[in-house]
Amino acid sequence: MATVNLEHLAGRRVFSERGRCIGRIEEIIAERDGDDLVVTEFHVGIFAAFERLSASTIGTALLDVFALRRREGLYRIPWHKLDISDPARPRLLCSDQELSGFSRSGQLRKARH
Repeated sequence: MATVNLEHLAGRRVFSERGRCIGRIEEIIAERDGDDLVVTEFHVGIFAAFERLSASTIGTALLDVFALRRREGLYRIPWHKLDISDPARPRLLCSDQELSGFSRSGQLRKARH
């Protein structure tokens, strides 16, 4: 199992299989596994940072005003679909069409495994 410092990934551009940038890593989601934290997914895209705001009333209102809850280009990438062997240039291990974006309700749809 590879170990990568999170500070080397946060904010990095993520590239598709064809070399197109799909957005930056805005969130890194981890779950506790015994004494360890294990990354389960990456949230990528220009509006993924607004996900944090959606937990507050003000954040939800901002997302609604700018219609960001319906915006495409927000990706929830399972850890096993992102190659981070080069932390300076993470890339998808699947097509960008396979990734799920935000649903109309503002919740993330479950990405296909």
